Amino acid sequence: MNKNTQVREEIRPGLIIEYLQNNQPTPAWIMEAQSSRVRALNINQREVKLAVSRILPWEGPGYSQSLSREEIITLLKEHNRKRVEEQEKIKIIEVWEMSQGEIDQARTSWFAGLIWNDPDQDRIAALGRTMLQDRVHFKFSPPFFEVYPADVVAVRLEQERITKEKERLVSIGRDFFKSLWESGTKNASLQEIEDPEIVDKLEKLIISRIKNPDDSETQDVWSKVTTGLPQDQNLAFILGKNWGIFSPHHNFLLEQADYTWDNSWTDRHIDEIRRIKETFDSQAREPELEGLVSIDSETTRDIDDAFRIEAHDGSFSLTLALACPAMAWEPGSPLDRAVAHRTTSLYLPEGTSNMLPDVLAEDLFSLIEKKTRPALVLKFNIDDRGEIRQFDISGKWVMVDANLSYGLVEKHLEDNPSGNLRDAFRLAELLREKRLEKGAVVIEQDDPEIKLTGTNNEIRVFAEDKPPCPRAQLIVSEYMIMANSAMACWARDRGIPLYYRTQDIALPKDYCGVWSKPEEIYQVIRSLGATLTETSPKPHRSIGVPCYAPVTSPLRRYTDLINELQILRFLEGVGFPLSKEKMDELLPGFNSRISQVSQVQRFRTRYWKLVYLKQNCKNTTWRGIVVDNSGPFIVLSLPGELMLVRAGHDLFGGKTRLGQAFRLRLGKIDPLNNGISVLEAWEE
Repeated sequence: MNKNTQVREEIRPGLIIEYLQNNQPTPAWIMEAQSSRVRALNINQREVKLAVSRILPWEGPGYSQSLSREEIITLLKEHNRKRVEEQEKIKIIEVWEMSQGEIDQARTSWFAGLIWNDPDQDRIAALGRTMLQDRVHFKFSPPFFEVYPADVVAVRLEQERITKEKERLVSIGRDFFKSLWESGTKNASLQEIEDPEIVDKLEKLIISRIKNPDDSETQDVWSKVTTGLPQDQNLAFILGKNWGIFSPHHNFLLEQADYTWDNSWTDRHIDEIRRIKETFDSQAREPELEGLVSIDSETTRDIDDAFRIEAHDGSFSLTLALACPAMAWEPGSPLDRAVAHRTTSLYLPEGTSNMLPDVLAEDLFSLIEKKTRPALVLKFNIDDRGEIRQFDISGKWVMVDANLSYGLVEKHLEDNPSGNLRDAFRLAELLREKRLEKGAVVIEQDDPEIKLTGTNNEIRVFAEDKPPCPRAQLIVSEYMIMANSAMACWARDRGIPLYYRTQDIALPKDYCGVWSKPEEIYQVIRSLGATLTETSPKPHRSIGVPCYAPVTSPLRRYTDLINELQILRFLEGVGFPLSKEKMDELLPGFNSRISQVSQVQRFRTRYWKLVYLKQNCKNTTWRGIVVDNSGPFIVLSLPGELMLVRAGHDLFGGKTRLGQAFRLRLGKIDPLNNGISVLEAWEE
């Protein structure tokens, strides 16, 4: 039988036909026929009008037009029964195997001839129905069925498998996720899933949605399995927490920033770390500079600066030593790319995660007392007006005499009217005064120390005032500002490409000064322009310097590490690892990455403050200072917690003024979604 020679039976009354209704073949009896349309009675006893083009290409058999309606329905049901029985016997894969490679397309009757001798209309119709359902091996192109080749079938089988798995995942996942949600909101019992493969896929789905809430690859499945659940931006984390995948206070911001908290990320870089250690050992020598001290918090392990000072009549000799991981650093290496991705260390209430491998940040290159370490050494001669008269940079091996804490230095300055630390403080005062003369903006506000106790659900948060150490902190901050500014100017004059921090804005003169009141700080910060990371040296107005390049924290910030590397290689006379053009090329991605990781530091600290407020809001009121009353809400600063809250004007009973103090009773606090409300306010 030729595959294309069968002629379609005449469309006439009394002929049994099939047409698609709701995508299913439906038997019908032609009652009346015209050239392009027919009127038919279907198996459901309904009369329908059909275009001839809708009739499927397997007609018959035909009967007398004089049959009663009851007899017609009986016949339709009998033929449908036979066709269903035949469908159950058909092995469609065998039909495809016999036809693929032989033809491209054929009518249904031709395919029926492959598996039956002289097939009747019921068998042909049964095969047509089966081929319609099989979209993997055949394509229906009326009046023919196209035969897919083997390679296409393999692809479509895989697609079909994926589709079925997805449908099953959605079916099970929708009920399970509803159960997960209700287990957290209604204390309902959690539904169990017996299939470990489904469990694994749902767990991975939650993790992927936490890492990337806008992931396009999982969006379709996610929207289906979460149908009926609240559209909470943190829904994935809430479900994961209820399931026990995550602890209640899990820092999912790390996943979103793709930042590995523990030191496991260094496992891939063991060989390079070993090479750095070998370079360190081969170049180590006796210290060329001693008598240095560092000032840090008691818990600091990554010590990246130390100093030595000598006071003369009307001048100071200051030597700064900066940790020097750049000594053995290889830009563009796998370790360099990993550290660039981390971009900065994170210092959170739950602990510290170093930008560099721990062995480098806290041991090999940390300026630990009594240990010989490589350093970038800066020597200053400064007059009694805070002006730098002489400046020199070199690479040396140094030994720090003592790692001092802020508290210890502060106590020493209180108890001793003279000595090196007193000279260090006098110089710091001079340096700040000089910056203020040049228009610097100095913000003085103390962030509380957030401490955590307990584990998992039992974590308690405490916000404690840090012991004030203004003089010790002034020494460190002013020396670092001077060092970063001096090196920026020095590098600018020599054409050394660096990353600069810039703020090239017109700063009103009345903004210059020291600000400590919350309302003043709020207004000043709002009016300051953003600082930028650029490759061109420009002023940093609020610091009060002509240019500023961060170099003093190479153990903690990637910008500082690269800048130190550029300077060190210039001193060695071997050229710059990165040209200005290359640094410009890297800058957009670098700025984006800095923003991502900085958000973890900022948002996570605020999260723990909100948890602290939530744990204590029922029994405590809070002091708030009005810092803005110009908009639709009153903005208040909680100076003890260093946080801002908003509330409606009506809550304050009339007009408010900047700096006005209120006691606040807080209401609903949602740390996860950064939400906080004020219930009551009364003036102090």
